[in-house]
Amino acid sequence: MLLEAAASEAISAAWWERVDLEARRPGECHADLILGKAAELAFSPIGRDQLMSLALEKGVRDPDGPEPLVDTSVPPEERAVIAKRVFRHAPHHASETEALVVRIEERTARQLDRDTRYDLLPQRIRQEAALQEILWDHPAIPAGDKVRLAMLCSVPKLLERVEAHSGDGPLRILARWVAPFVGRGTS
Repeated sequence: MLLEAAASEAISAAWWERVDLEARRPGECHADLILGKAAELAFSPIGRDQLMSLALEKGVRDPDGPEPLVDTSVPPEERAVIAKRVFRHAPHHASETEALVVRIEERTARQLDRDTRYDLLPQRIRQEAALQEILWDHPAIPAGDKVRLAMLCSVPKLLERVEAHSGDGPLRILARWVAPFVGRGTS
């Protein structure tokens, strides 16, 4: 269900991207620009970017096609072939994984900022981790093997961030309550 929802969001965002591009640049070759952006997103180790790459490409090549953006049930044999190929590139640099996790967390927090619902951050990061786990060895995404490895390596680190944000011990609750009052009388 998460994959279907994320794919639906990507299709909608790709459609709006095309409409915006056509409105801002009438008469230009929109298909080439959109396909260029899709190719650029294929290098991103963020699962939602991979889906957006697919959606942009589908919007140009087969906009009214009845098939879904990604198949939700992929035979394990296909995933195993990809996994075997990806594991040949191991190990992945921890610093690159940390940077990726920070990017995903910041992007998720920015999206929540519009709703001012930071209490949902752990849940959303967990969803991002699940999406990364679902997509890293999915044959439909255009990612290369090193990008797929980065996606896989980000999963446990994202789950660590969930735990870090979810910890509601008494000291953390007190710190959140006291934070607005700290430093008020000093100036």
